[in-house]
Amino acid sequence: MKILNVYFNNINSLAGESRIDFDKAPIADAGVFAITGPNGSGKSSILDAISLGLYGETFRFKKPAENVMTKNTAVCFAQVEFLVSGEKYRSSWQVKRQNASPDGKLMAAQMQLIHINGEEQIIEREVHKVLAFNTEIIGMDFRRFSRSIMLAQGDFAAFLNALDAERLDILERIISNDIYADYKQQIHVLTQQAEQQLAKLQGRLDEIDLMSDTQLETAELDLADQKLTFSEFRQENTSLLQLQAGLQELHKLEQDISQLERTHAEDQQSVAQVKELLTTINGATDVLAFKPGLDSVAEKKALRNQTQQQQVSHQQDLKKIVDKLQADGVDEAKLEALPRQGAEQIQQKIANLKAKTAQLKIDRQSEASLLNALEIQLPEKQKTLTVVESWIAERKKDHILVENMPELGRLKNLRTRSADIQKQLKSYNKLHKSSSSASTKNLKRISEAENEIGSGKKSLEKLGQVLEFIADGHSLEEMIALHAGQKERVANFVELLNLAKVHRRFVKKGFSKRYEHFDKAQLDKQIAAKNEKIESAQNIANILGKSVYRQQLIIRLSDDRKQLEYDTPCPLCGSLEHPYLSQSPAVYDSQKALNDQSATVKVLQNDARRLTQQLTSYNNVKEKNTEHAERINRVKAEWLSLCSRLNAVSKDFEIDSFRSMNSRIKNEKKDQNEIAALIKRYQAKKKETARLDVWVIKKQTSLERLQAKQKVLDESGQGRPQEIVNLESELGTCMQEESTLTKLISTLLAELGEKLPGVGKEDRLYDLLSKRRQDYQSYTLRQRALADEIAQIATKVNSSNDILQSQDQQFQTHLALIQDQELAQMYFSKLDLKAQLTGEEKIIARLELELNQRLSALQVQLQQSDYQSLDSVQELIDLSLRKDEIQSLLFQLQESIAQYPAEVEALHKQLDAERIHIATQETLESVAIKLRDKKIQMEIAQQEVSTLESSLHKQQQLHHENGQLIRHIEQQQGSVQEKQEQQQKIDAEPENVFRRRVQNAVAEKLLLLTNSFLDKINGRYHVASVQSDSGLAIEIIDSKQKQSRRAVKSLSGGETFVVSLAMALGLSEIANNGRAIDSLFIDEGFGNLDAETLYTVVTTLENLTVHGKTVGIISHVKGIHEYIKTQIELIKEPNGMSRIVTQD
Repeated sequence: MKILNVYFNNINSLAGESRIDFDKAPIADAGVFAITGPNGSGKSSILDAISLGLYGETFRFKKPAENVMTKNTAVCFAQVEFLVSGEKYRSSWQVKRQNASPDGKLMAAQMQLIHINGEEQIIEREVHKVLAFNTEIIGMDFRRFSRSIMLAQGDFAAFLNALDAERLDILERIISNDIYADYKQQIHVLTQQAEQQLAKLQGRLDEIDLMSDTQLETAELDLADQKLTFSEFRQENTSLLQLQAGLQELHKLEQDISQLERTHAEDQQSVAQVKELLTTINGATDVLAFKPGLDSVAEKKALRNQTQQQQVSHQQDLKKIVDKLQADGVDEAKLEALPRQGAEQIQQKIANLKAKTAQLKIDRQSEASLLNALEIQLPEKQKTLTVVESWIAERKKDHILVENMPELGRLKNLRTRSADIQKQLKSYNKLHKSSSSASTKNLKRISEAENEIGSGKKSLEKLGQVLEFIADGHSLEEMIALHAGQKERVANFVELLNLAKVHRRFVKKGFSKRYEHFDKAQLDKQIAAKNEKIESAQNIANILGKSVYRQQLIIRLSDDRKQLEYDTPCPLCGSLEHPYLSQSPAVYDSQKALNDQSATVKVLQNDARRLTQQLTSYNNVKEKNTEHAERINRVKAEWLSLCSRLNAVSKDFEIDSFRSMNSRIKNEKKDQNEIAALIKRYQAKKKETARLDVWVIKKQTSLERLQAKQKVLDESGQGRPQEIVNLESELGTCMQEESTLTKLISTLLAELGEKLPGVGKEDRLYDLLSKRRQDYQSYTLRQRALADEIAQIATKVNSSNDILQSQDQQFQTHLALIQDQELAQMYFSKLDLKAQLTGEEKIIARLELELNQRLSALQVQLQQSDYQSLDSVQELIDLSLRKDEIQSLLFQLQESIAQYPAEVEALHKQLDAERIHIATQETLESVAIKLRDKKIQMEIAQQEVSTLESSLHKQQQLHHENGQLIRHIEQQQGSVQEKQEQQQKIDAEPENVFRRRVQNAVAEKLLLLTNSFLDKINGRYHVASVQSDSGLAIEIIDSKQKQSRRAVKSLSGGETFVVSLAMALGLSEIANNGRAIDSLFIDEGFGNLDAETLYTVVTTLENLTVHGKTVGIISHVKGIHEYIKTQIELIKEPNGMSRIVTQD
C-alpha cells in the first residue's frame, strides 16, 4: 500500500486548503524527505489528515471532529489517494458545521471511496461501509495501520536499553494489549478453518462414485469387443481405399486418351493455318521494299507529336505568368529596363533573402518572448519588494536578535540544575526524617511475611497428601503410560470392528457366476481346431496368390513374346528353342478363387479370436473369484489374530457380532476417559502445588530483602549528612547566576515585546526567537536581491525594445527585395517561353512538310505495285519478319502429329493392363458411398472405444483420488485434533502463563524480521536472544568483528538508532497483516543526536528507498535541514496558523 497524495482543509493549525504529492517530484525522486517546522506548527497534523481520510480517526484524538477542525471555521475535510496492487483509490472524510457558521453545531461526518483507475467510479458513500471497504482493500484496521505507517523507533530504543525483566512488558506497551485477543482469535480461526477443510474433504469423499468389480469387468470386455470391431472396419476401409485408387487411375488414363485426341485434331488445324501463312509470305517477296519509307514516316509522326505536346505545355505556363503579372498590376516597361539575369542567379538571390527573413522572424519571436517574460517579472518583483520592505519595516526591532541573541539555553540549564538540587535536598531531608518510621514499618512487614510463609507451607503439606491419595502409589508417568495403553486398546477394538465390516461387505458381494457354464477343455480343443483350419486356408491362399501373379506376368509379357523369332536366340535367356514360340501360354482366372479364399481365412480368424476372448474372460473371472475368497479368509484371519491379542475370544464374540463389538468399544472408551480424568485432576493439583511452591519462594525472597533493608536502617546514622551541606552551597551559587542572567534577558525581551518564559518553556521561546531571527535575516537578503534583479530587468527591457524596432525595419526591407526579384523572374520566364514557342512552331511546320513528302513518295510506289493500301503492306512486312518463327512452329506441330500414334497406343495398353488387374464391377461413385458408410461405422466404433476408455480411465483416477482423500482426511483429522488441543490449552491455562507465551512468540517473530531489515540496511548487525531466567535477554552479533557478541549497552547512539529502526520496521511488518506498506513516517525527536550519528540516521533511511520505501521524518532539528534537502516546511504565521511550502 502506497500513499500517493493527501489534500486537506482546515486541519488544526493548517488553515485553508493544502496538498502534498508524495508520488511527484521532488518527494518521489528523493525517497526520504523531512517535515520541518517549529513546535506547534502542525507537523503531526499531516498524519492526522492521512488517518482521517482513510479511517475517520486520528492517532491523538478520540473525537476527531471536535478537536481537529481549525478554530473559527465551518468546514474541514481530508482526502487521500493511495495505490494497492496496481489499483488506485481516493478516500475522503468531511465534516461541516450547521448553517455554514463557525459557531454552528457540528454535523455528522461524511466519507466517500472512489476507484480512479481510468474512469472514476464511486464505490461507497456510507461511512461504515467506506471504513469496511478501506479495511478490506488496505488489509488493516486503523490500529494496525497506525502501527505500520508510524515507526515506533524511539520506543524500541527504550526497549533495547531496558533490563531483561522489563523488555517483554515494554514490548506489550508498544504493540498494545490487543495482541492477546488477536492471538486467541487467530487460533480459533485456524481451528475453524481446519474443521471446515476436514468437512470439505469428507464431502468430496462421499461424492466419489466408484464402479463395482463386475461393472469394471463388463466394461473391459465391451472395450475389447469394440476394439476388435474397429480393427475389422479399418481393414475393410483400407481395401476400399486401394480399390478407389485403382479406379481413379483408370479414369485418369481415359481422360488422358481423350485429351490426346483433342490435341491431335487442334494440331492438324494449326498446321493448315501455318502453311497458308507461309504461302502468303512467299508470294510477297517485294514487300520489304516499302519498309524504309514506312519506318521514316513513323519516325516523323512520333517527333511531330512530341513537339506538339511540348508546345501545349509551354503555352499553359505562359498564360499563367501573363495572368499573374496582370493580376499584380505590374508595369512591364520598368521590367524591360532591367539587365537580363539567369534563372538560377535570381533563384539563388530569392533563397538567400528568404533565409535571412526566416532568421529575422525567429530572432524577433525569441526577443519578443524575452521582453514579454521581463515585463511580467518586473511588476511581480516590484510587488514582492514592496511586501518585503513592508515586512522589514514592521519587524525592525528584530535586528536586536541578529546582534545579541538572549541566552535562553543557559537560563534553562541553570533553572534545571537548581530544581534538581532542590529535589535532591528534599529527598535527603525526607529520608533522614523518616528513617525511624521506616524501620518500624519494615519490622511489621517482616512479621507478616513470616506468618504468610508458615501458612503456605501448611497448605503445601495438605496438597501433598491429596496427590498421594489420587496417585494411589503410582507416578504420573505410569498413569500416562496406562492411558496410552488404554487408548491403543480402544483403537484396536475400533480396528476389529472395521475388519468385521470389511468382511461383511466382501461376503455380501459374493462370487461372479459369469462364464460358469463354459468348459475350458472344450474351448481349448475348438481353438486348436480353428488354428489348424486357418493354417490350411492360408496355405491355399498363398498358392492362389502365386498363381495370380504368374497369370498377370504372362499378360504383361504378351507384347514381348512378339519379338521372338524362329532359330534366333531369345534376347532374355539366349535359348534357340522357346516353349511359347509356336503357341501362347494358357491364361486362367485365379483372382476370384483368391478373393473367396481370403474371405474364408478372415471368417476363421474371427471365430478363433472370439473363442480366445471367451477363454481369456473365463480365466479372468476364475482368478478374480479365487482372489476374492482368499481376501475374505485373510480378513477373517486378521480379525481372529487381533481378537486373540486383545484377549476377547469367546463363544458369543464372533466376526458377525457387531452389537458385542460396539458394546466392548463403549466400555473401553469409558475406562479411557476415567484414566484421562484422573490424570487431569492429578496435573491440576500438581500445578496448584507448583504455583504455591513458587509463591512461598517469592515470599521467602521478599523476607530476605526486608531483613537486609532492616539491617541497613539499623546501621544508618542520625547526624546531618555532608551531601546536604554541599548541595545547599551549590544551590546558592546557581540561584545567584540565574538572577543576574534573568535581569539581562528580561531587558532584551522587553525590547522585543516578549515576556520572560516560565520554567520549562525556554525551548519554545528560543525556537520562536530563532525563527524570528532567521526570518529577519532571510528577508533582508531577499530585499537586496530583489532590488538588484529589478534594476537588471529594467535595463534588459529597454535593450529588447531597441532590438525589436531594428528587426522590424530589416524585415520590411527584405520582403520588398524578395517581391522585386520574384517579378523579375516571372518577366524573364515569359520572354524565354515566347522564344521557345516560336522555335517549336517552325519545327512542327518543317516536320509536316517532310511527312507529306514521304507519304507522296510511298503512294507513287504503291500505285506501281499490286498492293491495295499501305496498311496491308505493313501487315505483310510484319509477317515476313516473323517467317522463321512461323517455320519453327510448323516443324513442332508436324513432329507432334508424328508422335501421336505411338502415344495413343501406349495409353491404350496401360489402360487394358489396369482393367485386367482391377477385376470388379464397382464404380467410383459406389466405392465412394461404401467408403463414406464405412467411415461412419468406424467413427461410431471409435467413439464407443473412446467412451469406454474414458470411463475406465476416470475410474482409475477416482480410485487414486479416493486413496489420496483418505490419506488427506487422516492428516487433516490429526491437524484438527492438534489445533483443538491447542485451543483447549489456551482456554485452560492461567492468564499470566498465556500472556508470557504470546509475548515470547511475538518477540521471536520481531527479532526474525529485525534481522531481515538489518541485512537490507547495512548487513553488519544481527539481534539474538539469550537464555535468561529473568526475562528477554538480547545480544548484538557484529559481523565486522568476527561474529562477536556485544552487549546492547555497547552500541553507540547511531548504532542504537539503526537497530531500533530495524525493530520498528519489523513491528510495521507484523502489524500490516502481510500487506506491504511503502509510505512510512518517523515522528521522533532527533535533538539528542550528534552530527555523526545524525548522518548515520539519514544514510540508513536513504537505504530504505532502494527497497521501494518512502520515508518522512517529522522533526524541528536543524541538522535535518542540512542532511535532507527535500523538505515539507511548515511556516508559522503571526496569527498562529501555518502554511506548507515544499522545498528541494
